[in-house]
Amino acid sequence: MAKNVYRAYIGYMRADPIIVQRWRDLRQMLIRQLDMFDSGNISLKSDSIDVSAEAIDNLKREIFDFDALISDDEAKQAAGV
Repeated sequence: MAKNVYRAYIGYMRADPIIVQRWRDLRQMLIRQLDMFDSGNISLKSDSIDVSAEAIDNLKREIFDFDALISDDEAKQAAGV
């Protein structure tokens, strides 16, 4: 999903602390596994087809984009907006 698509939802979204913590745990696991893929320590296959490095890069970018949205919302909540 593109960053602007996430932004369409941010007006309705409030970062519940439990959801944020679960996201951060999942994010940490995903990033660790994607880093292992980048380093060559693991390989990913889907239906016996190698998953492209470009797909992995896109997934990482999506993770970081969603992180930014959560951070923005947390900052707004802290500011009382």
